[in-house]
Amino acid sequence: MPNLDMPQDEARKLMLSNAPLTVIDVRTPAEFAAGHIPNAINIELDAIVEGKIPETLSDKTAKFLLYCRSGRRSGIAAQLLHDRGWQDVVNFGGILDWPYEIE
Repeated sequence: MPNLDMPQDEARKLMLSNAPLTVIDVRTPAEFAAGHIPNAINIELDAIVEGKIPETLSDKTAKFLLYCRSGRRSGIAAQLLHDRGWQDVVNFGGILDWPYEIE
């Protein structure tokens, strides 16, 4: 089984590199509204579990960086997406540990 985890400092460097990627917050809409990483989009874990995958994730070869509150839900989401054919999904943990900006 591949390692789908990435340290937060690496994720941050990727975000700043202008590399083509999408940052996904898998928390609830209320949690997302209370504060999230800039430029992240909100796709709740439940939607991923239920297979309700938005158009944003249609390219299974694109790079997706996932996070949640503690890293547990984003780990589940990354594994589910990987198991369903997404080739470049990583979990970089939780916003609780995120030392960088939040909006």
